[in-house]
Amino acid sequence: MQKQGVNVMCRSMKILPVLLFAIVTLASSASAEILHYTDANGRKVYVDSPYKIPPQFRKASQQVEVVLMTQAEKLASQKSRQKLSDEYLRKQQIRELGKKLEQMTTPVRIIGNQVLVPVNVVWRGRKASLHLLLDTGASMTVLHKGSVSSLKAVSRDTSYAQVAGGGLIKTERVVFDRLELGPYRIENKSTAVIAASGSQPFDGLLGMDILGGGRYNIDFDQQQIIWAPDQYKELTAVLEALKQPEAESVAVGGDKE
Repeated sequence: MQKQGVNVMCRSMKILPVLLFAIVTLASSASAEILHYTDANGRKVYVDSPYKIPPQFRKASQQVEVVLMTQAEKLASQKSRQKLSDEYLRKQQIRELGKKLEQMTTPVRIIGNQVLVPVNVVWRGRKASLHLLLDTGASMTVLHKGSVSSLKAVSRDTSYAQVAGGGLIKTERVVFDRLELGPYRIENKSTAVIAASGSQPFDGLLGMDILGGGRYNIDFDQQQIIWAPDQYKELTAVLEALKQPEAESVAVGGDKE
């Protein structure tokens, strides 16, 4: 039994160098060079082992010279990629903020001291584009009948309203599907419709039943309404900072000193 154990141990010792040689060989092949060959479709294929190349393409395969980057080069490359990513994100934020600010403004027509605001009126899928006179003294919005006649809207009921001078005018109440004003969409809006007398540069009055729902400023120089002016001012400041990142970083650096 002892002799048999010695023989087994001797055979194991003979096998050990072979196993070590195989491990070294595998380790060296793991860091083998990169090769490429052109397949039957003319496509260049890259592999990390010659055994991965089909036999018919091995003679024509070529070794690719691999240049390893230093740690400093890797860090510089990483910083460059991060800079490109940050720049892409910055430009995307600028575009999104620009669109947001556009939605918060509405161009208007100004005639003397009158401000005419564009308003879309929708009824049963049909739309009429109107210009309403902004009137902070009007408690409700009133549309001229001729301006919405193309919608063929059906009134719910009729009544009479007193006007300046003590006269009465007939009004029709129409519940429109939607009124579109700047960034606002007012659904199922009950609105008074009247027959207008004479020629007027506007299609009705935009009253406080709509204007009272949110804050706004009129920019007479740019001829536009700014909705939610406080938020508009804040977003404008953010946009200007995004457009001047280098100037912003210099200012921050100066503060630190």
